[in-house]
Amino acid sequence: MMQQVYQVTTTGQVVISQVDGNDLKFSNGGVDGEFQVFVTDIDPVPELFDQVGELPTGQYVVKGIPIGKDVPEIELDGHYLVYGNQEDGNVMIVKR
Repeated sequence: MMQQVYQVTTTGQVVISQVDGNDLKFSNGGVDGEFQVFVTDIDPVPELFDQVGELPTGQYVVKGIPIGKDVPEIELDGHYLVYGNQEDGNVMIVKR
């Protein structure tokens, strides 16, 4: 399983929303600009990604950059680990 969206940041963070509307922010490796968010069940390469957070069991939404009127999003349900890449700011959210 692999899904992806793009996000943009000026704070070096990825934003993951809880279903109640609260936003959780984790470092994407500290890189500003556009980056990719991958949701997968495959562990990342340790040399490329550092664990930056954890999402306890629950429901979450990762929203991407709007495309016209549509906002792509990935719905998450479960326990996830969040990883950031210091080189390009890409993020992996890995289901446990």
